[in-house]
Amino acid sequence: MINSNLEQVHGFKFHGLGRVPLSDPDDPASYEPAYWWAENYFNGKNRFDDRLLIPMDSRTVASPTGGSDYVFYRHGGWSWSIPYVAGVYALTAQVDPDITPEQFWAVAMETGRVIELQHNGESVLLGPIIDPVALISSLQNK
Repeated sequence: MINSNLEQVHGFKFHGLGRVPLSDPDDPASYEPAYWWAENYFNGKNRFDDRLLIPMDSRTVASPTGGSDYVFYRHGGWSWSIPYVAGVYALTAQVDPDITPEQFWAVAMETGRVIELQHNGESVLLGPIIDPVALISSLQNK
């Protein structure tokens, strides 16, 4: 079972990512610190490399206003990252049905992408960002 208390329950550290609207969600360069932690990140308070970064923001979803309505949310929360990582885990289980959560997390950290961001004239690294294609390829090649 996966929930937003992964660190407390399983010791798996993660954080949710922001994404520039209309940018390619499959391109790691589209991501940035999420709105609610970006200021601390760029001030140097929340820079880390021991957390798996998972897409979170800029989602279009079914709207609560009707069965054929959709809504775009620019900002989200950790609960938006949980279905994403659960889906990637399910895909990896198709490649390796015996994969454990610990193995999944280790390979996800190893295969995650690191990008370089520019902010106020400073170059900063952001990652590892989960890379489902690299993660699954790594498992297929074992």
